Amino acid sequence: MHKIRSTGRARLASAVALLAPSLVLVAGPAPAYAAETTTRILRAPLDLSVVLPCANGGLGEVVDFDGTISEVYHVTVDETGGFHVHIVETQSNVHGIGATTGDRYASTRVNLFVYDQGFGSLPITSTQQLVFRIVGPGPGNDASIRITNHTTVNADGTITVAFDTYTAECEPTTP
Repeated sequence: MHKIRSTGRARLASAVALLAPSLVLVAGPAPAYAAETTTRILRAPLDLSVVLPCANGGLGEVVDFDGTISEVYHVTVDETGGFHVHIVETQSNVHGIGATTGDRYASTRVNLFVYDQGFGSLPITSTQQLVFRIVGPGPGNDASIRITNHTTVNADGTITVAFDTYTAECEPTTP
């Protein structure tokens, strides 16, 4: 199994900027009595370089991608002051060019993130599932990345569940 490394940076700053007003609501002195929900949609250019070991006849190469990333942020502060975030991130029209071969690639990605926090700060549950797929020309140039992580922190601050799984592999050549 080949490893695939991404040299792009996550857009954590944009998430914090979008969620900051809701965080202030949670940090207030008393919980709200009515649920308050905000939904924001963000579209931004995507510029990402990925080291793809399957490419170039198995010699690997850097593939430079561009396109659009769309993020839907759905934030709720519930009637008890709990804080809930659901983020769905997708790519559209994302294409790449191999730096060595000039081969053209297409990419799809779906990232689902759910975060729930009780009033004050605990308990917390956080789950993320990401599927990233790259399709290249001919056999042996396709790859997939799957990431799942989950954390649960109970009301007394004890971490009761924490795991990360990561797989990255080149798709087998089919005759």
